[in-house]
Amino acid sequence: MKLSTTSRILSIAAGVVVFAVLLFLLRTLTLPLIAGVIGWLVVILFFSKKERDNAIIVEGMTRSDIDETIKKGRKLTGGMRQAIKRLSQLEICKEVEDLCRIAESMFDLLKKDPKDIRIVKQFITYYLEPTHKIIIKYVELATTRPMPADAVETLERTEKSLKGIRTTFLQQKEKMLANDVIDLDTEIKVFETLANNYGTSTKKDKNNLNQTRNGM
Repeated sequence: MKLSTTSRILSIAAGVVVFAVLLFLLRTLTLPLIAGVIGWLVVILFFSKKERDNAIIVEGMTRSDIDETIKKGRKLTGGMRQAIKRLSQLEICKEVEDLCRIAESMFDLLKKDPKDIRIVKQFITYYLEPTHKIIIKYVELATTRPMPADAVETLERTEKSLKGIRTTFLQQKEKMLANDVIDLDTEIKVFETLANNYGTSTKKDKNNLNQTRNGM
């Protein structure tokens, strides 16, 4: 990423200041020179990361926004994984783990294609956060002793809903994959158009050259 002029000037200034101070104190050239270069490098790397994080990638979103969205999602899946450690029902643990894997595969797709940020943000708000709450409350109720009288029915209803939640998660992931298909299709059409235009242009050039030769 290309750094701004201000960042370049500040990084050079930092290196010069470090060099000058150490040169004044040590009265030798080698160590201050090395320290100055290191100082310049540290500052330029700092500004490089800062500008990369603040650069607009898509739909007014920066790289920092993308990273924060993924971090928020992973925190929710991490909370679900931590909660089910208290359960003895292995089948429920597997189903919840499967939900976490689907969600995290969406975060991996987002890293590769930031254009899906809107889908992932909506997925987290409308699907992952409510699922996280459901799992946390389910674990609390399932591990409460003595268990409330009407808890069994509620727990069973929650367990049955997990398959429906999984279907919903997969539908949201499918939206991201559908966008990839559209992008690929668009790229193919652009390539085919350019190739056809180039082929037509080349054919015309050859015809014009032949006509010129015949007229000579």
